Amino acid sequence: MKNENLIIFFGGVIMRQKIVVPEAPILVESTRSIGYSFEAALADIIDNSISAGAGNIYVNFQALPDPYVCIADDGCGMNLLELEKAMRYGSQSSTEKRSKKDLGRFGLGMKMASLSQCRRVTVISKKDGEINAAAWDLDYIASTQNWSLQLYSENEVKNYLGIEYLQYVNTGTVVVWQNFDRLKQESDNFSRAFNDRLVLTKKHVSLVFHRYLNGDVGVRNYIKIYFNGDEIHGIDPFLTDNPATQPLSEQQIRFDNEIITVKPYVLPLVSKLTAKERKARVENSELRLKQGFYIYRNKRLIVWGTWFRLIKQNELGKLAMVRVDIPNTLDSIWEIDIRKSKANLPYMIKKNLANIVLRSVEKSEKVYRYRGRKVKDDNIIHTWDVIQNRGKYEYKINRNMPILKNLEESMDEDQINLLESYLNLVEETFPFGDVYCRVAQNEMNLGKKSNNDTEEAFRLAENAVQQLMQIHGNVEQFIETMKIMEPFSNYPDVVTRIKEEYGNE
Repeated sequence: MKNENLIIFFGGVIMRQKIVVPEAPILVESTRSIGYSFEAALADIIDNSISAGAGNIYVNFQALPDPYVCIADDGCGMNLLELEKAMRYGSQSSTEKRSKKDLGRFGLGMKMASLSQCRRVTVISKKDGEINAAAWDLDYIASTQNWSLQLYSENEVKNYLGIEYLQYVNTGTVVVWQNFDRLKQESDNFSRAFNDRLVLTKKHVSLVFHRYLNGDVGVRNYIKIYFNGDEIHGIDPFLTDNPATQPLSEQQIRFDNEIITVKPYVLPLVSKLTAKERKARVENSELRLKQGFYIYRNKRLIVWGTWFRLIKQNELGKLAMVRVDIPNTLDSIWEIDIRKSKANLPYMIKKNLANIVLRSVEKSEKVYRYRGRKVKDDNIIHTWDVIQNRGKYEYKINRNMPILKNLEESMDEDQINLLESYLNLVEETFPFGDVYCRVAQNEMNLGKKSNNDTEEAFRLAENAVQQLMQIHGNVEQFIETMKIMEPFSNYPDVVTRIKEEYGNE
């Protein structure tokens, strides 16, 4: 139809109509700024592979000399007409009923996700023994000033990246990203920035698709994902393999003839984590695996680590995590965005979820509050607490030491988590056997103080005060509590000297 004025009759009103076609180069460049991160964009491509029934997904990449990211799968593949439809912007309405296993949303993801990161995306697909390819190239669109999709035959793409993979599968699809203009502009070291993005993306994919990767109950197609040949494994935020994790009863909320499944978990205290689990928490700290809701759409993680303002994040509730499974038919009420990385809690189910959350946090608080009974119950602030925990004795660093509290107040959340991991490592590796033997051999010398001990205690106190001053800590409170704090409680002369020299700081 030509873009000319037409006189039409609509809704009882005569009006003029003119078809206004968006300028292709301008619109495509604009949609690049929708807010995709590198990892969210690549996860969007994997969504398509899973929806296509893939069992194996290969993410291959290189930074130099010619940068590319290639995502290949053994899904159902596409013929030429299906490929053209998949490459069309808005290929499927968000209101259209989808397959229950479909991870798509707006019919925009693959194109917008890809071109948010690169200037050229090529899709090569094999079905019914035929291979077809199509590409969106932003520079080519700019040169033609039109929605110019480049189409290629099998012969024309025989030397393209990823084409060799399709020779070994009956059906499948390859998506290739090239020309990473934005990343080149953002960093003066492209290779390092590119590889850093892929390291984070690997972790992101391990978390977002962990139920598919780990063969979770209820996931129809168990998949394997490889990054440059290395198989990745799912990061389970709920630590379900840890015997100390407490899964609470699963509940269902019915809405609009659909079912939302809610299952809370109370995680173990850090002291109950294995060395491998603690290491994984530190290595994946940028994923921010915190307390709160973990929202899954068709078993794919969308949003995590938030209470949607139902309650405040708090120390006692930080062991509580609530898994919420929603079907893709409820996308609109959850306001799932194009990137599938944002959602809003629907008002109509707020009350139901609030009750579940409160019970979960209450359980978390009970776990947190029962941390064993201190063996010593005096007025001294001990550096080490001796804890009797269900018949066993444990030695724990006192987290209420004033100097430690001051340090935490000067740190952000990630730094505090790193410090906590280190303190747990110190506690786990305390050399009990060696200490026992040495104390037994030198027990006659215990408790004897020398002038050197007193000077060492003073240097220790003075250094602590000076460090507190540097981080603007509460020096006055520290000095005031020294008389009941180990080891200074044993050196009253040291406490007096520190008060005289630093009491007015």
